[in-house]
Amino acid sequence: MQNITNLGISLFDIIALLWFVMAWYGYIRFSKNKCINQKIGLIAEMNIVRKEWAFEIIKRENRIMDSQLINGLIRKETFFASTTMLVLASTIALMGVGDDVLYLFQNIPYAQTTSKILWELKVLVLIVIFMFAFFKFTWSIRQHSYCAILLGSIPPPSEQDTPKAIGKAKQLADLSSLAAGQFNNGLRAYYFALASLSWFYHPLIFMIATAGIVGILYRREYFSNAHAMLKVQDSWKEVK
Repeated sequence: MQNITNLGISLFDIIALLWFVMAWYGYIRFSKNKCINQKIGLIAEMNIVRKEWAFEIIKRENRIMDSQLINGLIRKETFFASTTMLVLASTIALMGVGDDVLYLFQNIPYAQTTSKILWELKVLVLIVIFMFAFFKFTWSIRQHSYCAILLGSIPPPSEQDTPKAIGKAKQLADLSSLAAGQFNNGLRAYYFALASLSWFYHPLIFMIATAGIVGILYRREYFSNAHAMLKVQDSWKEVK
């Protein structure tokens, strides 16, 4: 621990970083359990809607609208993936301006005095966050691309009651839900990146901001107006 202190990284910074990692990982696990096991939350409600959508597809002869819907999802994910690459490039560039920024922070009241190594660690954490987001967005793109292929393999409406048509509809709904889950993880990374920015000011503010981000995500996914509007009747949830 003394070696870490000699590098300019305080114990408080290490605790704040561990708090951040545990809060992020813990919320991902919590949300996944709520969605998959308990079927609760905004994501779980949207998964039900996707299943309803997939079972409506097998009744339609013209599926152009459904194809456009999938393409729209892919375009949205592509936008975030390309934006994340730009943010990554800008964040990597921060490595080379540490001295100038350190001087700036010395003139900000109550700001933590930061060593160059600690500055680089903070920037590295941001880089890792946006790399995580990029991989989530691109994996979401691939999965929705597979959804487009599945859409083309669904039998015509005359065979809507066959095991093949029902199975394809289930596959499409489940794969689209997986893709949406990856996209949501990418979006959450952006939220936690905002919390990580506060670490540049002070580790205590970093910990408070992390807790605040968890609170915001929790409220929006479980107690927002959007979640209330998407709640469906129990009879709809019986769709298989």
